[in-house]
Amino acid sequence: MRTILSDTAAASRTQLHAILVPKGGKPKLPPQAPAMSSWKADFGDDNGTTMMLRGEAGKRWLLIRVPAAKKASAEDVRACAGRARNKAEKFGFTTVSIDLGLLPNNAAFTQAAAEGAGMASYDSGVCKKDRKKNGVKTIQIVGAGNAKATKDAVKDGKFGAMANIYARELQNLPANILNPKEFAKRARKVCNSSPKTSIKVLGEKKMAEMGMGSLLGVSQGSANEAQLVHMVYKPKGKSKGKLALVGKGLTFDTGGISLKPSGGMEDMKFDMSGAAAVLGVFHALAKGATCPYEVHGILGCVENMPGANAQRPGDIVTAMNKMTIEVHNTDAEGRLVLADCLTYTARKIKPDRIYDMATLTGAAIHALGHLHSAVIGTDQKAIDEVVKKSADLGEPCWQLPINEDYRNLTRGKYADLQNIYAPGQGAGTIAGACFLSFFVDDVPWVHLDIAATAWVGPSRSYMSHGGRGVIARTMLEVIRD
Repeated sequence: MRTILSDTAAASRTQLHAILVPKGGKPKLPPQAPAMSSWKADFGDDNGTTMMLRGEAGKRWLLIRVPAAKKASAEDVRACAGRARNKAEKFGFTTVSIDLGLLPNNAAFTQAAAEGAGMASYDSGVCKKDRKKNGVKTIQIVGAGNAKATKDAVKDGKFGAMANIYARELQNLPANILNPKEFAKRARKVCNSSPKTSIKVLGEKKMAEMGMGSLLGVSQGSANEAQLVHMVYKPKGKSKGKLALVGKGLTFDTGGISLKPSGGMEDMKFDMSGAAAVLGVFHALAKGATCPYEVHGILGCVENMPGANAQRPGDIVTAMNKMTIEVHNTDAEGRLVLADCLTYTARKIKPDRIYDMATLTGAAIHALGHLHSAVIGTDQKAIDEVVKKSADLGEPCWQLPINEDYRNLTRGKYADLQNIYAPGQGAGTIAGACFLSFFVDDVPWVHLDIAATAWVGPSRSYMSHGGRGVIARTMLEVIRD
């Protein structure tokens, strides 16, 4: 798939010319297009309304309504670009041109157009024999000018879509295919494809030597060995600093001995969505996305099963940082995995900042529904940046509080910590973050709970059924800036 900037577009048998028309605006069409008098009355003013105009020799122009130019947002453009791509696929075009000429010259609009068209028409049927093959090979962004900011925006949008699609492809794979070792194998393939990325993988023997009893306790009921994946991206020239992205990679979560209800358990293949987002970012970096920082990606790839050797409620484990943990609920396993991943990150990598992303708590749905991911942490400036960028990119986050009173509710009776709050305390999403806060040492830290948004959310023209690749684009934008 090519995503390019172009000065002009012309409808043809192979190219659909999609024009975004602000409310009150008039599209500029060539003489061979149908006369405005023949369709004007049928082209409504509602945002997202479409009108397909048919000319001779298979030529088609797609008009898509957006709000008035001063009110249009990047998300409006992203959604319209997705509609244009979907129409192009439906009618068999190999090129779709997104014409922004009637909108203000805005790099954010250019990036959004590249993202929306790039993410649309993805088929989540990863194992279908007749999985849809997309026909569009080229996305053109026209009418946006040729300024450097515009050219950069096209690239940023292309790589953002690439990160999102890669994460979704991982999410939609079943657990019998994407087990921890297969996840590590795919990470190796990504990192081995570029001289700027490298990788090492730790097995259970090495993790045991390092004292990762918290992570290994989750894995002990599974026949599939856990893997800790450590990826590194190094930029060309001097790095501006060192950042770490940590992803929860539960390739399947039965809940362990604290077994989940059977209804909907098949969706627990999505419990690796945080790790998928991190690997999506690295996929984009390996393909050419640029970043001025040295970036480390840590994936805790584990399967949580109720086997004969499974961890029991009441067990006490010792984490890598020597803190002991009472396991009150084996279904609160993601924080046990991330605890050792975070300590490894803080002490072995020593980054300037840590971002972790995880489908950590079902309580996030009660707190925020499926419209926002939760963000909590110790670095307010970094949190503010995530909140702003995620909103601009159409995958918004909302900050929840953390303080010593909340942290103290995590302290145990028989060990240093317990992995859930006592019954009746509520605040489950905050509880998960508070637990993690004991494992980042003094490194500035941002935690993203994507449990409510990873595979359920509002319908979008560029978002199909299944995994949504949430937060991959946001993190790519954060590390790029």
